[in-house]
Amino acid sequence: MSEENSHATVKPSKSVANEAENRVGAKSARKGEPEFHLTEQMRRLSTPWGVALARANQIDPASLGPGIILDAAVGSGLQLVAYSNVLKRPSLGVEIDGNVAVLCAANMFAAADSDDIQRSMDRVIIGDSTDSEGVMNEFWSSLRESGTRAHPPVAMLHLDPARPRDAQKHHIDEMEPSIESVLSSWKQYLELGPRGPCILLDLSPRLDSGQRSMVDEIVEKVFPGYSRTWEWMSRGGGRVDRLSLWIGSLSSSQPRRCIRMGTKNIMSEIEGDENEVIGIRLLEPPPFESWITIVDPVVLESGLQDDWISKAIPDGSGYSWIRTEGRRPLLIHTEPISEDDDVRGFVVSTGQVVQHRLSPPEEHTIAQIASSLARLEIGSVTLRCSLDPEMHPKLQRRLHKAMREVEGSRSFMVDIELSRETGDYSMFVVCRED
Repeated sequence: MSEENSHATVKPSKSVANEAENRVGAKSARKGEPEFHLTEQMRRLSTPWGVALARANQIDPASLGPGIILDAAVGSGLQLVAYSNVLKRPSLGVEIDGNVAVLCAANMFAAADSDDIQRSMDRVIIGDSTDSEGVMNEFWSSLRESGTRAHPPVAMLHLDPARPRDAQKHHIDEMEPSIESVLSSWKQYLELGPRGPCILLDLSPRLDSGQRSMVDEIVEKVFPGYSRTWEWMSRGGGRVDRLSLWIGSLSSSQPRRCIRMGTKNIMSEIEGDENEVIGIRLLEPPPFESWITIVDPVVLESGLQDDWISKAIPDGSGYSWIRTEGRRPLLIHTEPISEDDDVRGFVVSTGQVVQHRLSPPEEHTIAQIASSLARLEIGSVTLRCSLDPEMHPKLQRRLHKAMREVEGSRSFMVDIELSRETGDYSMFVVCRED
């Protein structure tokens, strides 16, 4: 790489794949998935292949204008590979780290269809992604050297900027490359789709509402007047796993969307507008035969709980949120949850109240808990309550052992905060799963 030209090209090829193999052997994260060259750090930062494919399949090819797909901070290249494979477009990745760029190019080569002539235009550019002119000049020059005279524009821009890994909250100023710098630089090369530019920003799920507003302001400044859709994604671990902003022709008709991912596919999806969630504090123990549901926190984080409720609870039924924060939001209601797939995908557990307990499970109470639940024809209970992290798995194992000979229905236990004149306290409630 010379001082005159701050960018260099890595062309996906057999020789690059061989070089990558010498550095890091290709492995598959899951059975049936492609093998990729990833260092341990790259593996931690890369988008899981199933998520990458699902995201690519969310995009309507007709929404894209002419040109290539650009990833302005490509890293391992897994998301770019998924886009290219699904949307049948040539791809261009920009990566500041030369070693990562080589591995990315090898991944692009391994995943490309040898019969797809367009994939011969795939490239990885080593350099600064905020210098769009330098990147495109290097890209077009590489195409000419390979005998391709085309000067394709950018049909879609994807950006997943790096950010600190250990912070509890993130700030857009911590992201590299800068969102505003990338958007401003690439505006001149970005072709418009039917409803404006095609841009997807993959951002930290730890951005709070103020930070999201700042991102909105940046996008509006660079691309004024185009619609945007914020998307919250959960993989079922009790947290928001991914946050993204879909801009212009990639946006939907609604400003917000939440998604529950399975291993390979989107299980459930809710779209709508933000609504404030209002929780209550119970004054009395929840009535027996009432229903309690643990809801995926992504529903409340996205502000789409009202849209979910409208599908989940029959009209005229009573319900209240009794926990609105944390990993286990709780809904109490009078009728069972709908069987609709877009509802059930966001349900962690749901069941009818069958037992109240005044104290948490402890080692010396396991036998008593098991015996009392057996009398209710319950054969197993999953602890979904707040317990000492070190004791939780031990107590769960002992409960399982104590109840393994008991036949009956499944259940779960949650902790609920109650307010009394004498003060607040926790009650532990067992619910028979439906």
